[in-house]
Amino acid sequence: MSTRLKLAVWFCICFGRLIFSQEHVSAEDTSREESTSQPFSGEDARTFVAENCMDCHAQDNPGEGSPFFSLPIDDSGLPDLTDLDDGQVQDHVNASQGDSVTIQTWRRVLEVIRDREMPPRDVASLEDVTIEKMTEWIDVKLQDQSVIGGTPPRRLSRREYQATIESLLGMKSFTLPSGFPVDQPKHGFDNLGEGLVLSPALMDSYSEVATSVADQIFPPRRIAPKPITSKVSVDDLVISYSSAKVVNDSMRLGMKCDPISRSCTWPSRFEAKVSGLYEMSVQLSAFRPKEGSSPMAVKVLARDVSSNDSVSHRSLRLLKEILVTSESPRDFKFEAILYEGQTVVLHWANATLDSDREDKEDLRRFFEDKDRENPKYLAAWHAMLNGESGQGFRGGIGWERVKANLKKEDLALITAKQKEAVLKKIISNPVLYAETVVFDVYENGPAVEIHGIEFTGPIRIVDGPREETSRILQRQFLNESEDPTEIISNFLQRAFRRPVEPETLDRWLNIFDHHIEAGFAFDESMHLVIRKALISPRFLYRCLGGPKLDNHDLAARLSYFLTTGPPDEKLSKRIPDLGDVEVLRSEANRLLPTSPKAVFVKSFTEQWLETKRLEDIMPDRALKFSRQDQNQSKLEVEYFFAEILRDNRPILDFITPDFTWTTPRIAQNIYGIKTGFDKKKANDLQRMTFDKGGRYGGLLGMSAIMTATANGVDTQPVTRGVWLLEKILGQAVPPPPDAVPPLTPDTRGATNPRDLLRLHTDEVACARCHRRIDSFGLVLENFDPVGRWRDKWPDGEVAIDSRVTLFDGNEIKDVIELKSWLAMNSDRFGNSIANQLMIYATGRPMSYREQAEIAKIVKSNQDRGMGFRDLILDLICSPIFSAR
Repeated sequence: MSTRLKLAVWFCICFGRLIFSQEHVSAEDTSREESTSQPFSGEDARTFVAENCMDCHAQDNPGEGSPFFSLPIDDSGLPDLTDLDDGQVQDHVNASQGDSVTIQTWRRVLEVIRDREMPPRDVASLEDVTIEKMTEWIDVKLQDQSVIGGTPPRRLSRREYQATIESLLGMKSFTLPSGFPVDQPKHGFDNLGEGLVLSPALMDSYSEVATSVADQIFPPRRIAPKPITSKVSVDDLVISYSSAKVVNDSMRLGMKCDPISRSCTWPSRFEAKVSGLYEMSVQLSAFRPKEGSSPMAVKVLARDVSSNDSVSHRSLRLLKEILVTSESPRDFKFEAILYEGQTVVLHWANATLDSDREDKEDLRRFFEDKDRENPKYLAAWHAMLNGESGQGFRGGIGWERVKANLKKEDLALITAKQKEAVLKKIISNPVLYAETVVFDVYENGPAVEIHGIEFTGPIRIVDGPREETSRILQRQFLNESEDPTEIISNFLQRAFRRPVEPETLDRWLNIFDHHIEAGFAFDESMHLVIRKALISPRFLYRCLGGPKLDNHDLAARLSYFLTTGPPDEKLSKRIPDLGDVEVLRSEANRLLPTSPKAVFVKSFTEQWLETKRLEDIMPDRALKFSRQDQNQSKLEVEYFFAEILRDNRPILDFITPDFTWTTPRIAQNIYGIKTGFDKKKANDLQRMTFDKGGRYGGLLGMSAIMTATANGVDTQPVTRGVWLLEKILGQAVPPPPDAVPPLTPDTRGATNPRDLLRLHTDEVACARCHRRIDSFGLVLENFDPVGRWRDKWPDGEVAIDSRVTLFDGNEIKDVIELKSWLAMNSDRFGNSIANQLMIYATGRPMSYREQAEIAKIVKSNQDRGMGFRDLILDLICSPIFSAR
């Protein structure tokens, strides 16, 4: 039998299978009425294939890598049809397993025929009605072979796991340890069941976190350690550029301003290991105090070692205030409580030098007093500020220049007007001038001198913030009950997100009772219950029930979709009625976010649009796009998405809106927008409006997206083309064959990206995919690696030619016409974003039948003139969302 004859037989068998195979659907699938009359018969389909496909797609002439003929061959020499024999093919399962015979193949056939890629127009001249009938025929058969539902076991993602512990136990500041394993994305998202595997390393991490969480609620009993003495020398005190300086054998403090990094010092190597009462001894003296002045008031404050050095001394807990009058070192001994992880800060509370802006008149008086003591003082500053080397001074360098002027015998005195000008300049920038004149204080006083600190303790342990937090968490956990049955039952119901069966509760009560019988205390036994529950599959996984989602599963799916956490109290109360579609819609509408800061907005957009990649990209300095610009550009996308969602704007606004969110700096530097914003707030996100139909506006051309689809140095047309196909048009792009290099090795004659891609597509194995990919990448080439418009390719004088022919034969010349084409084909984008939402919501890629149902929902939404919020609500109320 010849190869062509074998293939003809195969097509007959294969299409026959599609005609006669019976649909097997899960229990939650809704029935679909079969069409009473076929617009195309099976014989018509076989004729279509024989006349329009076989000449190019025989096995010995595969037609540029056609998917038909990558199929395994059985003993008879025909393609193996085992996967289609039993009529139970589930394409989203088969596709994830990489099976060779799947509905994915037929979906690709349908796609290329519908888009008129195959058969090529120059090979076969077919009437539109013929194409339509053939695609309708394949569509019906594919839906017969596809099911609704099929999410594999789905554990909580990293983000969901953290949010669930926060909610379950009231730990508002709970964070996972830095080394906690990350989730592997599948189909663009990190919350799909297919990718959420449970490895031994992850199980170990779950166990460690469970123990840590239980420790916070029922902490182990503390045993007071033996007191130890720690001595802090001058060399162990922190030196700040403008707050403290070591002179001889002492650390001198000269200012009283904020933050602590500009006025204080503290031990660099001491912190309290446990919360307790400590004996302290601080050795202090006064350096050249002013005659008749008040004693120097030194405050000893407590701060967390982990806190930022920019905290205010006013926010720190006062341990002791010491009045220093002696110019000889004196020991000041006292007892004070330090909490775990704290050290002491020393602050001169009534220093005469201050650089806080609200106290700038104090700085003025400081300089006036100095000038009264020495009439040449302001003249020396005036000479330094107006001298050739006067610009750019700061700190000790500036003070040395002032001192040099003071030593000059011929230093000219200045007028009262000139003095006033110097004083005005000084108080216009208190920080700069105080950080210079403080070196005068270090040399000439008055200043506080610190000679050393000594700690002994803890004398006894005390309850600190950690213990207070534990008491609060413990009260929440026990909920004013002392009955173990009630406590454990309530906890498990919340942890497992559903009522607990009596036999299950009995097993957990036995765990508690056996621990008590073994001699452990109540707290220790509850500690065991918590940590075992947090590693239970019923906590780590959701929707583990039967073939159909019950109301508890449905509530969990809805809540994790829209909030990334478990059902809140309001949703939990409505679980019994959640089977009513109006109740479901009402709760979904309540949970849908309105703020751009909502977790759903950030999580979905950064994965759908791949803006999360920005974390790993740093644009070249020549592009003049800072890390702050990059972070703000990501927020642009989130604010933009949130407004469309909140205001229920049409989904076409994602493509051709009349507004955006950005900063004045990015608006001017990247988008060329010159008006319509507050220029004084250059780095604040602001809403800006403009006419539709321009270069900028919408997802295409947004700086964050153009940056995420480049590499920080050059644009990447292939990456942008793939991104647009997958994220905007919803068309899966297969990875390049293993034997094909990323770019053709023969690049001779290529002077720009268009030439390079043209040479690449001369390769037969590359051409089929790249004809579709490259057109969408090249039309975006006017956007540089950060989204700024350009007319020429870099490193040359070659004008960018963005004219392309799309896969459907339409010719467009630039991104403006691309947006128009997308607007005319809005169903493609609507179907794409709806599919992405449902993948994110259900934890599975959509089957062919599910995609068909989604297309109906999108069309209804557009026909009724509804908005994006309505679309999401319609998707949630569909059978797809409720299917297992």
